[in-house]
Amino acid sequence: MKFQKGVARKYRRIIKDAFDVIEEIGTEQQKRVMKAIRDSEMLICVGPVSEVRASGITGVTDPSRTNARIADERLSVVDALSEVFITFAAETIDGAGARGTEGTLVHEAQHAYDFGSVIASFSNTDVNPLMVFNPTLYELELAAHITSGEFLIRRNIDDYLEEGLDLGLIEKNGEKFVVSDIGITNRLRNNYGLEADGHQGPLASEMGGLKQR
Repeated sequence: MKFQKGVARKYRRIIKDAFDVIEEIGTEQQKRVMKAIRDSEMLICVGPVSEVRASGITGVTDPSRTNARIADERLSVVDALSEVFITFAAETIDGAGARGTEGTLVHEAQHAYDFGSVIASFSNTDVNPLMVFNPTLYELELAAHITSGEFLIRRNIDDYLEEGLDLGLIEKNGEKFVVSDIGITNRLRNNYGLEADGHQGPLASEMGGLKQR
């Protein structure tokens, strides 16, 4: 991964620390995602929340360049991640510190990995058409919300768990915390207008301006 020019040293340190924590205690999938991003040239940015309009956002940096690579190259997910960016809201890092940064990273990193997987699959559609990966916004958000809940449980710190309960990502089942299917379903419906059996939103390719080979 690489940081956008001008990202302050304090932000770089906190974000790198968040990668370290997730790689240490995360699920196997979370560790796989963190390693792929670290091994790639994916761009990490920090900007004001007035521009980011969320704690973080993920997308394709330059769709025209990405489509040219899809047409001309066979891309792995690590290769494809160089076409993707994550931008953190500075206020998330400043205000919520490690908790906000880790939570944003584990969520947005899943999005980034999924976009990388879309790009990689699109670059190989002519030889492997049955393996095209192109999830809907609902599917993208479902995966990111589930991985966020899993991470908060593994982090097992009171304020992390409280945030997960408040957001509906996790729930208490006896003495254990578990990912909340109902809470996530309600959150996707109420906050995003997305439902498994209804409106699932655009495809990842439409959001990223991507075209198959």
